[in-house]
Amino acid sequence: MFSEATRAKLDKLLSMYPSKRSALIPMLLAAQEEHGYVKPEAIERVAELLDLSASDVDSVLSFYILLHRQPVGKYHIQVCTNLSCMLCGSDAIEAALKKKLGIEMRQTTPDGRFSLEEAECLGSCTTAPVIQVNREFYENLDSRKVEALIDDLRTRA
Repeated sequence: MFSEATRAKLDKLLSMYPSKRSALIPMLLAAQEEHGYVKPEAIERVAELLDLSASDVDSVLSFYILLHRQPVGKYHIQVCTNLSCMLCGSDAIEAALKKKLGIEMRQTTPDGRFSLEEAECLGSCTTAPVIQVNREFYENLDSRKVEALIDDLRTRA
């Protein structure tokens, strides 16, 4: 299920922590890196390696928004919907993204380039409204800036 390189990475992660359980999130990230998301088989294998139940691993997977149960787009867009962002117009940002991409929250465009989801808080309240594309933040947004960003991302390879 995992490539040789990922298996070696998982073994290395196991050796780095005094408690096996501490390697859980890094191991899930490694599994996600290989497949683009955490497959059910990966949950089972990580659980075995850490002497945990699949349910324990699954509960961690469901808690963190950086971990995905299904493939996401090349550009995974997370819209902060916490209070600061909402007060500064995140609803307009969300509407602009949905219209520009032609998808709803928790969907991926047919070409697989963009996916969209809400994030409870991205921790950038002083620069609200904010979105995160993959691991990059875009702050102090309005609908026009978001539309320009999507146009720019579409031109990238």
